[in-house]
Amino acid sequence: MKKYTVAAIWLGSLLLIAITGCETTAWQSLFNGKELPPYPHYLGRPDASIDIPGLQRDSLGNYLEALGTEDPLGVYSVDTLGGEPVIRISGQVIGGLVLHDSLSNYHLRLKFKWGDYKWDWMEGRPKDGGILYHQGNGVRHELQIHEGDVGSYWAKKVALDIPARYTADIPKAIQTAKPYLKDLVNTLYDTMLIYDSNAPLHHFDGSGGFKDWQIVIANPYNENPHGEWNTLELICYENHAVHIVNEKANLILLNSSYMRNGKRVPLNSGRLVLQSEGAVLYFKEIEMKRINEIPSQIASYVKQ
Repeated sequence: MKKYTVAAIWLGSLLLIAITGCETTAWQSLFNGKELPPYPHYLGRPDASIDIPGLQRDSLGNYLEALGTEDPLGVYSVDTLGGEPVIRISGQVIGGLVLHDSLSNYHLRLKFKWGDYKWDWMEGRPKDGGILYHQGNGVRHELQIHEGDVGSYWAKKVALDIPARYTADIPKAIQTAKPYLKDLVNTLYDTMLIYDSNAPLHHFDGSGGFKDWQIVIANPYNENPHGEWNTLELICYENHAVHIVNEKANLILLNSSYMRNGKRVPLNSGRLVLQSEGAVLYFKEIEMKRINEIPSQIASYVKQ
């Protein structure tokens, strides 16, 4: 009788999982503590102040070519911090370290900490970094890692909806960066959108040029003081996502799509990338698990 009872419970559990769509996968590490993830990592054109023999310059000394998948400066490395293995991103050259080449329907969890160094070409600006997700085909989302502005959304050419309202209370981090970005980002206005779960959906239609960034400020800010680790989470389900900083959701996005071959298609998968943007950053305990149900934070927005 005990054998039949156990079998019945086991079958009943399987049936319950099938009916409710509960998560069934375990957390998987994306960093083994010994080596960088096994994907080609990218670096752009270095600042003119950096000496890289053999890399072509123009008559003014500016580099004409990107480093690409070469990393002669060791921008990306495995290090030890506090006795634990970490990924160190020096930030010396702008680029991206690829954690995974194609992901969809997942929950990412990692810890990050600011280093103490910022390169001279970032003088006057807050330390910078970011998590790019669903990257590919010339588009992507970004969970911003900006000192004093962690969790905000930055993108271009993506159509999507975010519950948001306008505010003139612009965070100091964005105000400080604005003079340095004015030639690259024309949407850093005196009044900007801020995430608000009680606000109507603001629709971005994905149009605009190179300077037309789609920016929504995270809310609430929940970054730990400098020197402490922060836990970041990113939950992606179909073409929706949730940004979570130290256990508080501070941005959600819905219904994202982009133009591909003349047709609008959902933006629901792509590369997962850690950015290098001028400052030392450390990452550890990088893990993800697959999900097959709508995150609770967005369930009320998504039609079942």
